[in-house]
Amino acid sequence: MSLSRSEEMHRLTENVYKVKQGWHLDPPESSGGPCQSRLPFLSSAFQTIMEQFNPSLRNFIAMGKNYEKALAGVTYAAKGYFDALVKMGELASESQGSKELGDVLFQMAEVHRQIQNQLEEMLKSFHNELLTQLEQKVELDSRPH
Repeated sequence: MSLSRSEEMHRLTENVYKVKQGWHLDPPESSGGPCQSRLPFLSSAFQTIMEQFNPSLRNFIAMGKNYEKALAGVTYAAKGYFDALVKMGELASESQGSKELGDVLFQMAEVHRQIQNQLEEMLKSFHNELLTQLEQKVELDSRPH
């Protein structure tokens, strides 16, 4: 059974936000036993890790959004490049002496279009399957329990 990227990301990150079964960070007052003395330490250690991890994760998300914006700028510039390439191909194709050049320019434009489509798909996946998922997990973790 194959998992979608989103499901795989969820599976990889879900344990970060869960307390392992059997770990009681807020133990009942009546329980005792040898583990009782370690529970406050575990609770404190877990809290410290999360306090350090969440700001780093938020920073990672912010940097991811900056990266996403930069790629959107590249996409905009690439569209202008593509349009210019097509226009040059059209002009060259109209001339008998440069028809071959026009064909090459159209081939270059097609390759560029394919690369641009792949970049745009990657950008959508990056946004939907990584940034959005991480933001949701951080938001859930920051809510009072």
